Amino acid sequence: MLTLRKPSLCVCAIAFLACSILVLAAPNEKKGGNSEVKFTSRTELVLIPTLVTDKSGAHISGLKKEDFTVRENGVVHEITAFEEITSDAHRWSRPRDPGVFTNSMTGGETAGRITLIVLDFINTPFMDQASERKELLKYLTQSVDEREPTALYTLTRSGIHVIHDFTTDPRILAAALHKANGDPFQMVDTQEDVEALTGTANPDGGPDAGPGSDKSKNRESEAAAANQGISALVQSEAGKIQTMMEDHALNFKSFQQRLAITYTLQGMQQIAQALAGLPDRKSLIWASGGFPFSVSDNTMRLAPAGRDSLVDVLPMYEHTWQLLNAAQIALYPVDVRGLRAATLPGASVGNPGKSYARNTASRQVETQTTFQTFASMTGGRAYYNSNDLVKGFLEAVSDSAEYYMLGYYLDRSNTKPGWRKLAVKVQRDHAEVRARGGFFVTNATIDPDTSRNNDVASALQSPLDYTSLAVVMRWENIEPGKVPGKKHVNYRLHVAADPALINDVGKNHVDLEFVALAKTPEGKPVGRAVSDKIDTHLTSTKVSAIREKGMIAYAGTLDLAAGEYSVRFVVRDDLSGRMGSVAAPLKVE
Repeated sequence: MLTLRKPSLCVCAIAFLACSILVLAAPNEKKGGNSEVKFTSRTELVLIPTLVTDKSGAHISGLKKEDFTVRENGVVHEITAFEEITSDAHRWSRPRDPGVFTNSMTGGETAGRITLIVLDFINTPFMDQASERKELLKYLTQSVDEREPTALYTLTRSGIHVIHDFTTDPRILAAALHKANGDPFQMVDTQEDVEALTGTANPDGGPDAGPGSDKSKNRESEAAAANQGISALVQSEAGKIQTMMEDHALNFKSFQQRLAITYTLQGMQQIAQALAGLPDRKSLIWASGGFPFSVSDNTMRLAPAGRDSLVDVLPMYEHTWQLLNAAQIALYPVDVRGLRAATLPGASVGNPGKSYARNTASRQVETQTTFQTFASMTGGRAYYNSNDLVKGFLEAVSDSAEYYMLGYYLDRSNTKPGWRKLAVKVQRDHAEVRARGGFFVTNATIDPDTSRNNDVASALQSPLDYTSLAVVMRWENIEPGKVPGKKHVNYRLHVAADPALINDVGKNHVDLEFVALAKTPEGKPVGRAVSDKIDTHLTSTKVSAIREKGMIAYAGTLDLAAGEYSVRFVVRDDLSGRMGSVAAPLKVE
């Protein structure tokens, strides 16, 4: 059991971690209800990174707040926060003090920018993963700015993997890419795979491979009434078996797609949580063969997938959008399949039928449309149907060099849930504007308690440090424990007390949750995670002391047997849902 001690007051810089939208639900509201959105008395600031360029793509500088107009669902909102940002390609690094472990990253004195490249092996056919690597290597060896901080991750069925953390040396990334393992198992079936599984390649009435194709021959050969009855029985049973096999194949396809959706959204959430503490706009290049779902660009809801309505994954989907927006991430989907020509059926599809080409083309358009929708709604761009993927990598990097940050306060009188569509206009001739296209406001996304269990489990499992809360961890003394064969390991956590951590409207309410989980060097959990909370209303004297020193301290203990461990520490602000996490090695003798 973690023990809570009186917080000590040490000097630690106050870090103000701004979210693109901070919305809290009323404490007693019903979880998951979407009939009406409930707000607390806190203000909610919506931040919108906005690119303004001329026809040649060059940044237009010197614009004023009065030059912009922001509309939410068609209603004009007053811009209350405004800044023109010119970022610098400086290196981000973690402080390296002996015995100190932190999730904080430091950069230069000016606004920084970062680029993260994710190779999506879940939704990319294995044969296309080779071209994915080839184009990325071309970019890293020929085109990348050697000052540009870039990281390389992969997404597989086992989750997000860090191939290399942020570096400004493209040679290091190229060397790391050679070691990245692909995934021969594709989660989402192609149209060809589905037709081969179900035997329903031709819905238009062409040659059919099913048992029913022998019906006319059977009728002609049935000379006797007794034989007709027997044949009809056999025919009926064969039809039932065929239907059962097709139904099983479709159910398996639906199950696989559900897994692919879950893994993809979990990967996006972990990346957003890891980048949330870094200021300014970030470029996320998502190199993939497609997303495992399609999205309506009007409501931004997930479109039904065959027999699966996907209703139960909507909270995860909406929470993913919330985290992407809060981290100010612009998504750049890149279709690694390159230029797509008319697809010919493979040997596995014996009778493709007249609709095969049309179905394949329709699936391709659906993938491209979803890419476009995700990109435009985050302020990024989509790249597809091209064999020159390097262009997409280059433009994703350059977009964060110069932009405007606009902000306005959410209209709390509008309690209707759903997608809030944003539109940014600028009063300048021949100017092109690109900004994120909206955000979700629902009770499922604004109540931090709704996602608590999943958030904590994700942070404990993820190889990435979550950064919305700045956390510093130190090991202290190890002493004999009360449990035979185990030692008492003491540690101390410091959480940077940014202004949003103490809810002064709620009588200086602080609600922090501390969780620790020890793992073996192979990543196997040792026992169960242990947790504790600081849930209290502070006096004005304590608030002043905490804000003067800039941190809240927490002392805890772990009882562990002799051995080597990696311990993941997670801190969650249960008032806002913001999180910080850090891992630290430990040797108990």
